Amino acid sequence: MANHSHLPFADSHAKGYRLHKVELLNWGTFDGQIYSARPAGMSALLIGQNGSGKSTLVDALLTLLVRPGVRNFNVAAGAKKRERDERSYLLGAYDRGSDEEGQGIRVKYLRQKGDRYSVILATFRNEDVEKSFTVAQVLYLTSDQSVDKVYCFSEDERSIQDDFSQLESSEAILKTLKQRGLRATKTFQEYEGWFQRTTRVKSKAMEVFNQTVAVKDIQKLNDFIRDHMLEAHDWSEKVDCLLGHFTQLSEAHDSLVKARQQRDLLEPVARIGSEYREQAETLERAERLQSASAAYFSQRTIDLFVPLIADKVDECDRVRKHRETLTTDIKSLQVNCRSLQNQIDQVGGDRLKEIPRLIDIEQERGERKRQASQFFHDALRRLGIEAEICDQSDLTKVQSRLPSLRSQFEAEARQNRERYQDLVLERGQLRKQLTEMREELTGLERRRENIPEWSVQLRGALCDELGLAIRDLPFAAELMQVRPEETDWEASIEKVLHGLALSLLVPDRFYSLVATHIERTRLTAHGRGQRLVYLRVAEQEASRSTGAAGRHSMIHKLVFREGQSLLPWLKAELIERFDYACCDSIEELQSTRGLAMTRNRHVKSGRQRHEKDDRDHVVDPRNFVLGWDNREKKLRLAQEIERLSQSDHSLTSQLERLERLASDLQSKLTAVESAQKITSFSEIDFQTHDLEIRQLEEERRAIESQSDALRVLKQRLTDAEARCELLQQSERRLIGDERLLQDDITKAKQLVKNAENDLRRRQAEGSLEAHRASFADLDAVFVDPPLTAETLFEMQRQWRERQDRQIARIRELIEPIRNKLTDAMARFLRFCPEESAELRGAIDYLDGFLELRQRILEDDLPRHEQRFKERLNKKVIEEIAVFRNGLEQERRVIEDKIELLNLSLKKLEYRPDTHIQLQPRPVRDAEIIDFQTRLRDCVEESFDDSAEANEARFLRIRELIVRLQDDDTRRWRDKVTDVRRWFDFVAEVIDRHTLKSRAFRVF
Repeated sequence: MANHSHLPFADSHAKGYRLHKVELLNWGTFDGQIYSARPAGMSALLIGQNGSGKSTLVDALLTLLVRPGVRNFNVAAGAKKRERDERSYLLGAYDRGSDEEGQGIRVKYLRQKGDRYSVILATFRNEDVEKSFTVAQVLYLTSDQSVDKVYCFSEDERSIQDDFSQLESSEAILKTLKQRGLRATKTFQEYEGWFQRTTRVKSKAMEVFNQTVAVKDIQKLNDFIRDHMLEAHDWSEKVDCLLGHFTQLSEAHDSLVKARQQRDLLEPVARIGSEYREQAETLERAERLQSASAAYFSQRTIDLFVPLIADKVDECDRVRKHRETLTTDIKSLQVNCRSLQNQIDQVGGDRLKEIPRLIDIEQERGERKRQASQFFHDALRRLGIEAEICDQSDLTKVQSRLPSLRSQFEAEARQNRERYQDLVLERGQLRKQLTEMREELTGLERRRENIPEWSVQLRGALCDELGLAIRDLPFAAELMQVRPEETDWEASIEKVLHGLALSLLVPDRFYSLVATHIERTRLTAHGRGQRLVYLRVAEQEASRSTGAAGRHSMIHKLVFREGQSLLPWLKAELIERFDYACCDSIEELQSTRGLAMTRNRHVKSGRQRHEKDDRDHVVDPRNFVLGWDNREKKLRLAQEIERLSQSDHSLTSQLERLERLASDLQSKLTAVESAQKITSFSEIDFQTHDLEIRQLEEERRAIESQSDALRVLKQRLTDAEARCELLQQSERRLIGDERLLQDDITKAKQLVKNAENDLRRRQAEGSLEAHRASFADLDAVFVDPPLTAETLFEMQRQWRERQDRQIARIRELIEPIRNKLTDAMARFLRFCPEESAELRGAIDYLDGFLELRQRILEDDLPRHEQRFKERLNKKVIEEIAVFRNGLEQERRVIEDKIELLNLSLKKLEYRPDTHIQLQPRPVRDAEIIDFQTRLRDCVEESFDDSAEANEARFLRIRELIVRLQDDDTRRWRDKVTDVRRWFDFVAEVIDRHTLKSRAFRVF
């Protein structure tokens, strides 16, 4: 087929590969034959009427040289970018018009059936090296009416007539072309590689060519560079991804905000609930004590009156015995009086024979009472009572002191026994502690580390059973210790790291073996069950890396035991979970965000939880476990063992002293018991018998001397009658006392009987045991003054009156608190109606509200905060940072492209001795500057992980995302994300000699 449309071209002396010819077959309106243009390496100018094929020829060159998806068809003719495509050129689209039925506008095609293939071909030649190459493409329709193509390349000149004719089957085109000596492929990438290796032209140059080849004129420099020299970057995928991540972040933020609102709404429930419970507990206690008081006073009636009855019975027995003794003495005196009267009547007779017998009787009675008196006074002296007992009044005074002394000695003996038992237990505990410390010291002598002996035994047994080396399963405490110069922080560091320190580190390769053994084995040491915490350290985590510790971090106060494979994991774990800031003052602790602590074991874990621990075992250096040098711990243990040994000796001495005191108190109680057996002065009145003996002897001497015998007898009769009258008066008084005592005993027994009946009734009702639980509280109420039998019923009446007033006052106070609490519950349920399924705005549901609050504080809120932080910092901020970096990278690419273009412009003379240089200057557009600022604000200060900083970042991000997401601001989004519009491009006229700008050139 003959060539067609040869055009004249001007000469060109440019170097490199130049377009030698272009051939077209069935391309657009070039239909049915081969059309060719032969610039032969010279510059060419295409002129012609509209529709003559100028743009069609240019689009053929773009198809050959620019990758699909980038090239712009028919733009030179003023068409929209997607008005034409490869399929329209393959089918030969040439017009639009009404269809035959007149129903609509249809595109008209020269090759409607699509059964012919199209070929475009171009040959380039380098005259300097006398080399040529040809690029060509064969386009055809597949069975599904899509365009397929074969890319061809040859390192010599080819033609459609000679090399691309007679291609019968579309399936065999690739094979046929290869057989004809052409390189042929189905992929543009391989085809582009052949072209680039031959020409050394980069794909970016072809993209610039694509932008500029069809430009008709330059109205504005900015628009020309933006639209034709620079390719627009499609950021929609990045923005959509960012929007998707923000949706998840927004959901996490909504959940966090709701959890915080729930916490805030539950805070007054907890606060008012605590106040309500305090008052309710006070009321419940008051009502409980009031309810138990009847049973309590019944029990105390028994407790007080049963011993009182016993004392009264004993006293009544003593009065009765005294009365009986007096009765016996009265009868004896009456017999003596009758005898004296008979003797007076007889004056003489057998009186001398009767007197010795009477003296013997009086001596025997007097000796018995003298011994009783001696025993009685010995008992008084042991009790510290120095008193001379001369009559019944003296004896009564002494006897009145004995019950209180007995109670005192019994109380002292009881206290002595309790103290003795306490000291025995204390000494036993101390000796047990001594044994453990000596075992601990012995264990420390065998090792260098500070971990306790029980943990050593547990691990040793574990390693022995599994055949593992001790080094394979270290405790965390063995790998770190406090620096010597930081010992004032040691107690605080030991406190926060204690749990981790006593955790066994189990490498992943031993995990299954160790876990199985621990599951099947009861953990014991020193014969007692033990608790073991072990941490699985995955192999891939053993050397994990994380951020650096803070400047004031506790971790800087530690030194680590090098040479352990698990040490990197431990350091990372410390930074991740135990990066406590060491604060020198409470003000610094309060202002520090995150984990913090002071030297005084005052620990802050987040914004809410604070803890200070001053328990003795926490501050005791003997209980410290960190480190691998135990010399200091051994010294402290040895000192403590010495101190405890001295304490043991001291306790033993105290116990011996208490034993002696117990013996002395028992002796005094025995003395009280002996003294209380003497109830009547007549039992120890030996002087009366001594006097009677003297009188009898005087009588005998008088009779023997036969002098004044009658007078003596009468005097003795008078004296005997007087003594008998005195004894009878005492007898009558004792009878009255005995009757009063019996009445008191009867009344007391009735009170005890009534109390016992009341307790039995309550026992049968099942309420007694519950009431007994309150007896100790009621005992505490009646400590001072204590209850006595005399004051019991009056104090009971007064206490009940006070208790009724207290209960009424508490009920008056608790009602408004109850209302506040139910109002707070109702506010929460209105905010969280989904919780109404399990909760109600009633006091009975307080525990449920408090459990929910605890769950929110300990589970929901930390979980939502962590999820929000992760999505904010690891998703959205990272995505924004990637998006921003992409935009910044695109900015740098544009600057590089302008720099590359300036290198070419430098070679072109604009006016004599000048050239043009483009200057990309930051645009002064308020919307773009605002977008750049917002984007920067979203990622700056991202290392501040406080809740306030995270919330502020979220609000800034949300403001930006909402605008990016809004369809009404799509023009704004397209504008601010088009990096080409971040620049104003200015052309400078540069003097070639001075390299200074002569003027700005505005197009």
